[in-house]
Amino acid sequence: MNKDVRLERDLTDRDDYGRLLRYVFVGDLNVNAEMVRLGYAELRFYPPDTLYAALMREMEKLAIRNRHGLWAFPVFQISDTTDTMIAGTAARLKGIEIIPWDEADNYYNETKIVEGKIVASNNTGKVCFLNFHRDWRRYFTAVIFASDFDKFPPHPESHYLNRRVRVKGLIKEYRGKPEIILKNRSQIEIIDVID
Repeated sequence: MNKDVRLERDLTDRDDYGRLLRYVFVGDLNVNAEMVRLGYAELRFYPPDTLYAALMREMEKLAIRNRHGLWAFPVFQISDTTDTMIAGTAARLKGIEIIPWDEADNYYNETKIVEGKIVASNNTGKVCFLNFHRDWRRYFTAVIFASDFDKFPPHPESHYLNRRVRVKGLIKEYRGKPEIILKNRSQIEIIDVID
């Protein structure tokens, strides 16, 4: 309030909805990074706009480690990496129930291992969708955001297509259907290849 604010642009001027994309600074303070550090925002960035990606990743690790903001609650998916795991998370992930993909909607806000075949996929460049049913608007989907593409095999939409997999994570409801957001390759396991 009543302070000078500087807006800094990355490579892309506007998003798909016409909104300006900017980093916000008050003096030397990067407000975007501070929001992530305090757990007020979950990290998402979309290449080619990666100017502050390394800084933001470090800030999110701090927030997760310290259980700041949204990371204090079990309804947010924690990155499954050794340098950001909250104490006790590894133990909590062992012994997780395996469920079939078509029952995922019975387990919103629970961490489960969902098993099934990827029958359709799509990579928009910003998000990769791994669909367990051709009617992706109604049935379970595993989602990989562009900010995490580097943690998965190249072209995950092809790599996992027509393969039977197990995906591990927090089942969330998005637009009336269940999904798990995959933040790390350790969350998805190929069981076998189906022709």
